[in-house]
Parts: sequence; C-alpha cells; structure tokens
Amino acid sequence: MRADPAVKYMICHDYDGFHEFSAAGYLPTRFIGTPIYAILWTFDPVGLATRALFFRRRLEPFTNFVKTLSAFQAHIYSPWLPGFVSSYLVLQWSDRETSDFELQVVRSIETRTGFGPQSSGLRGLQAARMDGKFNINVLTSWSQAVNEVSGNISNKIRHQKISKTVLDMITEASKMAHTEDIPEGLLYKNQRSLDELGRAVPLLERQLNTYMDYLGYLKDRAERLSAVLFALLTHEDADASISIATATKQDSSSMKTVAVMTMAFLPATFFAALFSVPSLRWDQAVVVQDKFWVYWAFTLPFTALVFLVWYLITQQKWVRNCLTTATGQHA
Repeated sequence: MRADPAVKYMICHDYDGFHEFSAAGYLPTRFIGTPIYAILWTFDPVGLATRALFFRRRLEPFTNFVKTLSAFQAHIYSPWLPGFVSSYLVLQWSDRETSDFELQVVRSIETRTGFGPQSSGLRGLQAARMDGKFNINVLTSWSQAVNEVSGNISNKIRHQKISKTVLDMITEASKMAHTEDIPEGLLYKNQRSLDELGRAVPLLERQLNTYMDYLGYLKDRAERLSAVLFALLTHEDADASISIATATKQDSSSMKTVAVMTMAFLPATFFAALFSVPSLRWDQAVVVQDKFWVYWAFTLPFTALVFLVWYLITQQKWVRNCLTTATGQHA
C-alpha cells in the first residue's frame, strides 16, 4: 500500500487524532486514532484506489465501520471517504455512549441528592428533598463517578474537534481543483465523489455541533454536581468530627473522674503510710484508738488543699479574670 513508514510510530504508541504524511516515494498517508479504533489509509491517484488498515482498540467497531463504509460506497473515488466515515461513526458511537452512561450517571446522582435541573426556578428557593443522611463512602463513590463523567466528556469533545478538522479538510478539498496525479479519464469520478462528500459535510457538521453543545451543557451539570457532592462530603465529615469530639469529651470526663477519685484518696493514703498509726484495732474491744483524730486532723485539710490547688490550676482563666476585675474596681 506504499504507506509512509512514519505512521508506524502512531500505530505502535496508540496515538489519537488526525495525522497526514506525504514523504517522497510514498503515497499520501493519513491516520486517524479514536478511543475505539484506529485507521490508516493511502490513496493511489493513478487508479483512484484506497487501501486501508483497521486497528481495533476496544469494543467491536469493525462491523459497524464496514456497514457505514458500504452506505457511502458511491463516494469511493474520493481520498477522504475513510475520514468522512470515521467522523460519522465516532459521532454516532459517542452520542450513544453519552446517553447510555454519562447522562444516566448524572441523572441518577442528581435524583439521589435532590440537585439538578428544575422545571421552575422558584424551586431553587426551597430546601432540596434528599434521601436522608448519606454515607461518606457512598458520597466518595458518587464523586468518583461524576469526575469520571467529566473526564469522558472532555475526551469526547476532543475527538469531536478532531472530526471537525477532518470535515473541514474534506470541504476544502471539494472546493479546490485537483492537485494530485489523477489520469484525465478519472478526473470526473474523483471530483464527483469529492463534491458529493462536500455536500454531505454540512449535515454531519450540524449534528456534530449540536452534540458538542450538549456535551458542554452536560459537563457543566457534572461539574456543578461535583461541587454539591463536595459540600455534602464536607458536611458529613463535619458530623463525623463532632461525633469524635463528643466521644473524646466523654473519655475526658471519665479520665477526670479517675483523677478526682485519686486526689480524694491520695492524701489519706499518704498520711496513713507516713504515720503508720494503728488507729483501728479490730482485735480489741475498743476499735477506735485515742490518737485516731490526729490522722483526720492532717488528712482532711491536705485533701481540701489538693482540691483547691487542682481547681486553681484548671480554672486559671476564671481566676485571672476575677483578679483583673477586682483590681479594676479598686483602682
């Protein structure tokens, strides 16, 4: 098929987009890479012969490509027929996938969250009716899905722009006098195929432009929905933080109780060990001994002192405010 060897790089690296090669000694070579397939073709002006190689990337697009090619076989003498068919097929595939996936994802999440296009603008003044409290994992999953939709839409817009470039080149070729080495007897067939393709381009361009406008609108919806999901995630995260703070406060109260009980018994334990006073004799008739009051004389004041010191330490701000107020009144 005498294709330019430079196209091998595009094939080996799964390149997207439209590329032309016209090195000396080779036939004009054109390459189009799409998300689902790639195609390269050459056009021999001597016999108006188009030879192409089709590379499947995902799904099974070859059958549809052949059917579409057969539908436009009357334009086979044009070097741009594979490009026109590719633009048509990518538009149909993208439109169908947008309806089946991206639109359904956005609509489903809009319904669950209560956020989406409304028939009346006044509804925006009312609180949205949602399914209730959302799980953070669910919101995260929705956020990932919406961002995937945005990425897919951006990629589809990019490929439609590539198709638009191909269609513009077909239009330009149909308006120009032939420059390739086409035999005189085949000029009419070639020009007729180009003219007919050129007349078909405006219809396909209108469909493409309408689809791109819709993609822009759907992308805007997805981005706004992503902002709503982020707000919901922030709200749920705040609720989780409040719950953690409440649990921490309860733990703090428990620790405070332990500390208070320790302070209450620590002075008494200390003095009991210090004096080693046998204040209670359980093996005698009189259990309470004469010096038992000494133990309490030291224990009770020191226990009160410990609590006072603890209170002053923990309430420094309140004590400082009281002292400041008292000083101000006597100034």
